[in-house]
Parts: sequence; C-alpha cells; structure tokens
Amino acid sequence: MKKLAVISGIISCLTLLSCNHNNKNIDITYSENEQYYSMIANFSENKNRDVEKYMDYKLGWRSNTSFVNATINGTIALDDHTTFYIKKEPGHLKIKLDKTENSDEAYNRVKALCQGIKKVVINQ
Repeated sequence: MKKLAVISGIISCLTLLSCNHNNKNIDITYSENEQYYSMIANFSENKNRDVEKYMDYKLGWRSNTSFVNATINGTIALDDHTTFYIKKEPGHLKIKLDKTENSDEAYNRVKALCQGIKKVVINQ
C-alpha cells in the first residue's frame, strides 16, 4: 500500500512539473500614473510568435519594423515619433510609455496594443 502511495505521489509531482514546464501561467499587469503607462506580461513561450505577429500588425508597419524573433531591451522610436521602452524575450514582455514624451494618439495606440496582447496570450 505504501508503494502505491509513493508511486501516486511521484506521478502527481511529475504532472505538476510538466505543467510548469509548459509555462501555461499567464500574468499580465498594467499600471498607469500621470507620467507613465506600462504593461508587464509573462506568458507561455508557445504564444511568443502570436504576440510578435500581433505587435508587427499593430506597430511594425508604421516604421518597417519587425518584432518577430527579436530579443529587445531598450527604447524604440517609431517613424511617427512614438517612443517607448520595451523588454521582449520569449514568454516575457515589458512596455513602458512616457506619456509626457508622446502624443495622446501614441499613448492610445500603445495602450490598445498592450490590451490586445492580453487577448492574444489568453486565446488558446
């Protein structure tokens, strides 16, 4: 009976480890104050390509920029003068926009991008 309990426990642990290995946890945080709008997203690396394509669709065409297969840690300046900080690596994305340095249109565009990313990573 003890062996059955031990085997069952091992199987349960392996199941939990495999779920964590697939990185299915999604954590998206938005924050905003007078000066900054930001988003931090952690998601399954399997969704990375979908997020990159979405970013290309929403922003990339404005500056002939592609986010696909790019690891980024720095400030991006688009042709329309939108500037924002981005840290992007597989399964992780951080965007921070300084509202005092960007137009209302740029702010609304980046905010819509960030909110759309949530839909991309949640859709299975």
